[in-house]
Amino acid sequence: MPINKKLPSVTPRMNRSSESTVYDLLVIGGGITGAQVLWDSTLRGMKSILLEKNDYASGTSQATSKMIHGGLRYLKNFELGLVRESLRERATLARITPQAIQSMGFLVPIYSNTERLVLKAGMEMYNVLSYDRNTNLSQDRLIPKYSFLSREQTILESPTVDRENLKGSYLYYDYLNLNPERHTCEFIFSARERGAEAKNYTEAIQIVRSSDSTYTVIAKDKISGKEISFRAKTVVNAAGPWADFVESLAGAEIEKHLIRSKGIHVVTRKICGDKVFVTKKKDGTHLFVIPWRNKTIIGTTDTEYPDNPDRFRVTKKDIEELLNEVNYTYGYTDLTLEDVDFYYGGLRPLVEDPGETKSTYNASRKTEIFDHKESGFPGFFTAMGGKYTTSRAVGEAVVNKVAEYLPGTFRACETATVPPATGNYSDLSTLINELGIKFPKLKGELIENIAFRYGSQAVQILEKSSAKEEFYTLQNGEKFFESELRFIAKREDIRFATDFFFRRSGVGVPGLPEEKETSKIVRSLGKHLGWNASRVSKEIKSVEERYKIY
Repeated sequence: MPINKKLPSVTPRMNRSSESTVYDLLVIGGGITGAQVLWDSTLRGMKSILLEKNDYASGTSQATSKMIHGGLRYLKNFELGLVRESLRERATLARITPQAIQSMGFLVPIYSNTERLVLKAGMEMYNVLSYDRNTNLSQDRLIPKYSFLSREQTILESPTVDRENLKGSYLYYDYLNLNPERHTCEFIFSARERGAEAKNYTEAIQIVRSSDSTYTVIAKDKISGKEISFRAKTVVNAAGPWADFVESLAGAEIEKHLIRSKGIHVVTRKICGDKVFVTKKKDGTHLFVIPWRNKTIIGTTDTEYPDNPDRFRVTKKDIEELLNEVNYTYGYTDLTLEDVDFYYGGLRPLVEDPGETKSTYNASRKTEIFDHKESGFPGFFTAMGGKYTTSRAVGEAVVNKVAEYLPGTFRACETATVPPATGNYSDLSTLINELGIKFPKLKGELIENIAFRYGSQAVQILEKSSAKEEFYTLQNGEKFFESELRFIAKREDIRFATDFFFRRSGVGVPGLPEEKETSKIVRSLGKHLGWNASRVSKEIKSVEERYKIY
């Protein structure tokens, strides 16, 4: 349940270090919402800083189904506005961050004529609402119109499909987001390149409104243990599942409740074709079988989580229940725990009115933005709910409110057209050709991989690459190059090896690399970060620990 208890005003303890800078905006939370708020406010000319209690993108933003989608299933709740917003933002993200996404087909099997009619109506509406889906997009990011596949075509696409009473299937398209954790960080680091500040492992522990109408935010550096104070004219609470806890730091109150929904995914060997297979669990809710990096992602669950979000973890029972569902509905052979190469989970922050009884699956994914001036905290805003796909629009709406509150004049929102540092190119083939001309001594394989992962930022990585570039072989067979590791280690706030493996590079998400490869990666990382032999050993163990199932 939310924590909305109003706290008495307090004075910051004087022994805490104090910063003389007064920021226009301080953002609490380093997920995709906080990242978009930081990026938007920085482009508008605000002096902004972001604080994240753990690592960037380590909460809800790392626990997605790795999709940028319009929300087809929201049509059944007649949330046309949310679907239209999602489809519009889907196209926007394709334009400004083409390196992060790729077009992906979704196959929905049909088992009755009624089901076919209902879904066709939904597909038509989805098509109408996405009328501008391909405007100003490159050829490699286009979204085709949906189509109906016959029974035979469906079986050819997905041989494991249940064939009893099968009528055919609908094939529609959305986007796959290959590495949402890195995608989130790209906005944070791009904002920092333009003058913003960002600090991970820095937890806000107290928020005080001062007599001069500014806010003093006391934060704890979780690595050094030191406390630091920051002063800001406005504060945006973008803490996701922790949003009500952050509100309580200031004593702000809202009438609506924050409900936490638990979502679990597992990564297994490749068990599907080149399209997402959309099926149903025993309770009728949807299950996705997703092709991803020569692996398969299976998910998601959607159940209420009533406990403290700091205590959230994925359990053996959670994984077994998900495997039972996929075994029930998909595949020739049963998957077991030994087939799980990686697993992850997180909490979706959903907003409900008091007394609402909707299940978390049916609860709206709309965003709520709260202005706490009625509680005596003008200039303090909270963004709750929402979904990854609409995060840019959420950031725009939040920063609009901040701009209205702050004195002075700021530029209009530019995030719909200005790409982060990675997205400043037209299409992948043109980028690769240009890089090949610029770096004629480098191997094509290296250039293609770096361009695919880093977009226009590839130039900075390839400038430091060599013709005999060392690489590491990942569990899924991909190659990861030393120049990538060096670039990330030196620029992207790596505090622990787990930050690198699971949120910046994604080298660990397909599964644990072979022991020698894991050791080589961590040793190289430690060389760049100044770790001694003892620290390297400790970091290797922490990476390996992440794969254990309890």
